[in-house]
Amino acid sequence: MDSPRYGILGPLRLSHGQGQPLKAAKPRQLLATLLLHPNRFVSTDLIADALWESTPPRSATANIRTYVRALRAVLQDAGLPAPIDTSAAGYSIEVGVDELDASLFESLLAEGGHLRDAGDGRHAMQVLSRAYALWRGRPLEDLIIPAAWEGSLNRLEAQHRGLVDSLLDLRLEYGDAGGAAVLLSARLTEDPYDEQLWRRLVDALLAAGRVGEARAAYGKAVQTLADDLDIKPGPELEAAGARAENGRSANWPNPGIPAAVRTTAGPAEAAAPGPMAAPELTDPLRAPSQLPLDLPDFSGRADHLDQLRDLVCGRDPVRPPIAVVSGAPGTGKTSLAVRLGHMVRDSFPDGQIYLDMHGATQPRDPAAALTDLLLSLNLPDYAIPTDPERRSAMLRSELASRRVLIILDDVATAGQVTPLMPGTGASAVVVTSRNRLADLAGADSLALDTFDDGEAVALLESVAGAGRVDRTTSAAEEILAACGNLPLAIRIVGSRLAQRPDLSPGELARRLRDESSRLDELSIGELAVRTSADLSYDALSADEARLYRLIGHFAVGVFSARALEAIASPASVRRSLDRLIEVNLVRISSVDHRGTARYRMHDLLRLHAIGVGDESQQAEAVKDVATVVDAILQKIRRANKALAVEYFGVPEHSGPLTSPDPAPFTETDAIAWFDSERSTFVPAIRAAAQNGLHEYAWRIASAWGPYLDMRAGFDDWGESHRQGLQSAIESGDRWGEAIMHRNLGQLGIYQDDWDAASHHLDQAATMFAEVGDRLGDGVSAVGLGTWLRERGRPDESLAQYEKAIQAFMEVGNANGEAVARTAASSIWLSREDTVTAGRYLAEAFLLGHRLADAHRVAKVRRRIAELRIHQGRHYQAVRQLRNSLDIFTGLGDDHCAAYARADLGHALMECGELAAARKMLLDSMEIGRRLGDRSVEGQAAQHLGRLYLKTGNLDRARRTLDRAARVWQQAGHDARATACRRELASFETNAAAG
Repeated sequence: MDSPRYGILGPLRLSHGQGQPLKAAKPRQLLATLLLHPNRFVSTDLIADALWESTPPRSATANIRTYVRALRAVLQDAGLPAPIDTSAAGYSIEVGVDELDASLFESLLAEGGHLRDAGDGRHAMQVLSRAYALWRGRPLEDLIIPAAWEGSLNRLEAQHRGLVDSLLDLRLEYGDAGGAAVLLSARLTEDPYDEQLWRRLVDALLAAGRVGEARAAYGKAVQTLADDLDIKPGPELEAAGARAENGRSANWPNPGIPAAVRTTAGPAEAAAPGPMAAPELTDPLRAPSQLPLDLPDFSGRADHLDQLRDLVCGRDPVRPPIAVVSGAPGTGKTSLAVRLGHMVRDSFPDGQIYLDMHGATQPRDPAAALTDLLLSLNLPDYAIPTDPERRSAMLRSELASRRVLIILDDVATAGQVTPLMPGTGASAVVVTSRNRLADLAGADSLALDTFDDGEAVALLESVAGAGRVDRTTSAAEEILAACGNLPLAIRIVGSRLAQRPDLSPGELARRLRDESSRLDELSIGELAVRTSADLSYDALSADEARLYRLIGHFAVGVFSARALEAIASPASVRRSLDRLIEVNLVRISSVDHRGTARYRMHDLLRLHAIGVGDESQQAEAVKDVATVVDAILQKIRRANKALAVEYFGVPEHSGPLTSPDPAPFTETDAIAWFDSERSTFVPAIRAAAQNGLHEYAWRIASAWGPYLDMRAGFDDWGESHRQGLQSAIESGDRWGEAIMHRNLGQLGIYQDDWDAASHHLDQAATMFAEVGDRLGDGVSAVGLGTWLRERGRPDESLAQYEKAIQAFMEVGNANGEAVARTAASSIWLSREDTVTAGRYLAEAFLLGHRLADAHRVAKVRRRIAELRIHQGRHYQAVRQLRNSLDIFTGLGDDHCAAYARADLGHALMECGELAAARKMLLDSMEIGRRLGDRSVEGQAAQHLGRLYLKTGNLDRARRTLDRAARVWQQAGHDARATACRRELASFETNAAAG
């Protein structure tokens, strides 16, 4: 196998065929960043974080471009075929699997795992050994490691640790003692104080016949532990040292755990019974078998069962395995633990003990639980010490020589079960808890979430009975959606269907639609989602309960901790939120690249949170929601003030800010805040509406319009404004209704939804006229003018633009006037009247400069470029468009940048710069497709098709023009679609004739 051309599994390495090595620090850091994300675009922000951590210079973007050019030159000189691509998404390096050691490593790791799972262990060992040989040290150890790399490096190192463990097991299994010793030696360099690693190394060397090295390894272990930790080796390591001294191998390959040997005194040695002696037991003592009944219809959790079984059957004689199974109410923690216990009974011949610790109701006293455990182990009650500490010590002594499985169900805190833990030996403990119990020493955590879709439908079918539910029907989907895939809820509805043949799935789905009564429907016998959730709620403090109720009313989707800080101090909110996470009433939904978490509450818990508390507490929750959404609205307004781009629309608020920010936003901070909190706004709008706070709902929808326009956030735009429109109607606010209609009309134009655009813009124009808002009149008129222009009605379009200019001049809105004049110029250009068009554009350009609005100037430059193309001055058009594109890119406006790229590609093509034109047009098509803007995608595809025709590439021209025609057709531009097809047909006819 040839060495990969690029290496990151150790110092950064390039296999140079020729040319100069890459020595400059920043290009090396850049190359490493790209190689950590091969064949994927890496954003400029992430690259900047990797190069400068949290303090990038103002010129970071320009500097990155310089480093990219330098890197391209070095790679080209070295003959390394790894093109670095550039797009609006960032930079990408294209490398094959065999060209990058990390990619080859992951490929071999997957292949070896597949072979091992298929039972071909020897071949798997060979493949995994090749993967192991690729590592030359710690990844990128010769470079400064920024925080931006930590996720990727941690993933690689975790894969490496897993590889070593898998390879070690395979080498032991197939008798490769020398190879196992190599791996163990490597592991000991990372963890030199692990006595079990030293013990296994000594035994591996003995098995390989290397007695001298085994003795040396034992000596080194003793010295390391003494010099660094001032401790002596434990009995396991000491026994290995004795074997090395005697030159005897352990029971290779797995010495196992010796069975407990119990000796009994002979008759001559037996002590005579005293007056208080217990009666002699003549029947043999039976091992306890206390597991509850396993559910016959248990389903799902296969991966969790495998993970738990591997843990509790691990057979480590020094560290007894302890597993904590945690999860929200109703996730099936107890069912999983009981199923596991029945699966592994044969592995625990000394018994299986089950204790319900009653953590959610009246937590059982640890001292009493110790007594129960000792009695279960067949100790007579008179032998059990009265002192709890001595009782705990006795339990540890008994478990040290036995192999017992203990299930401690429904544990409240780590302190409740710490005295019940074994100290050594082969017993195992499984703990279930609503709390995460992160402070339980030595425990491995297993968090349960809701079922995935496949597990959910399987459980429903199993509990409901054969033929009762058809998984392909909408009723089944609706039932599972109402249950939120919560196992307890699914078991309840399945049981109702099984016991009620008169209840159809469709009727049950209908009953579950009503959120106000859904929890009442999710109850049968002693099973109830509400009762299960009540137990967790009752354990909360007053502050935690208040936050729980607020989240129930507010969190219709994901939310951030910062959004809740309006009701209390940040520290208090975070303490309460941490507690809700600890008890699994709230879960972490995601963590972004900045480390900011988003949270979510299960829908059934949300309904529970809405219904708990007395009348005053529920009213307090609605008041808290009002406080939170008011804080969100005020912060959006403050962020809008910092944006350099003047919004073309009707702002919902133009007065002074009611709560000035103690730390005002900069433009960069404002955009970063919008980006980080984007997922909060739509749920906040829905929450405001559901709590009757309709004015907040429509105002928040309107307030973040400038950001949505800049980021082309069409999905969020539609969802937020549809709810905003409904809330404006509910609150009887005609002006708010007009704003919502206008914004939805603009969205319709962006998405080529011409019927919706016409409806909303007509409604907006009528309502703005009704309330006497001249600014709204002008903004609506521009939208209607654009709709008419795109529908092929230029004369009516121009009339609307002129009407808009008049309205903007009356209210003194220079930004709106610049927009309207720029739009009107397009009509004059379509008439080939470049003089009039030029006059309109000159006035618009002057207005933009006076406003110092770079975004507006960039938009006018786009139209000026169109004018230059009409005049045949293509090089001037290119200059205008490059200037425009730089501004859009700098502002992060991908939408406007996509149009600028399409125009620039056209202009470059006219100048004969075909390679650059092709790149621009491909980028424009991709951005248009990603944003869902078919107009820019169709425009770019049509220009690209013409480029292919110009170069004689008929096959690509045919495919590209066909794509353009289909896109235009989807966008409702039938004439443009026909023109594409005619253009291609004409070329093919001429080519055939020639």
